[in-house]
Amino acid sequence: MYTIRKITADEVDEALALALEVFMEFEAPDYKPEGTEAFKKDIIENEAFISKCRQGICPIYAAFDKEKMIGIMGMRANRTHIMLVFTRKEYHRRGVASAIFQYLLEDISKDDPAPREITLNSSPYGKPFYLRIGFEPQSGEQEKNGIRYTPMKYEIPWHETQNGITQESLQERTQK
Repeated sequence: MYTIRKITADEVDEALALALEVFMEFEAPDYKPEGTEAFKKDIIENEAFISKCRQGICPIYAAFDKEKMIGIMGMRANRTHIMLVFTRKEYHRRGVASAIFQYLLEDISKDDPAPREITLNSSPYGKPFYLRIGFEPQSGEQEKNGIRYTPMKYEIPWHETQNGITQESLQERTQK
């Protein structure tokens, strides 16, 4: 099994290196050259964003296989929009991203108020995964600065309990 947690400031560079490695292998082939450059400029080389990640303002969650970082999921500062989801090739289709997403949902459920939905802009490569875990397209595919994406939304199914609010498990939701 994998360990999942928020990364520390010292792990941000490793997380972004993983993002770039996976992006270049699986995303870049579907994009125009300006899309690849936009990704690098907006994420990998964006010092303001990197600083926010190091401060925990833009949280990044990661899965580890022993000490090896194998997948990440990063959010904007508002904690309602996922902007980075990358898993190492050898860990694809092994539940890594689903497990990180479940951890992320549990973490944001502690926010006051807890968000009711999460959005993301899915790459063509990631869209089948997001559909499988319950995200719904909000429009057709779009392109901006060479980046192809489909805006998607996940409605968080909160349940009232005697002790407060809990979130329906991802496993329960995907089995419906």
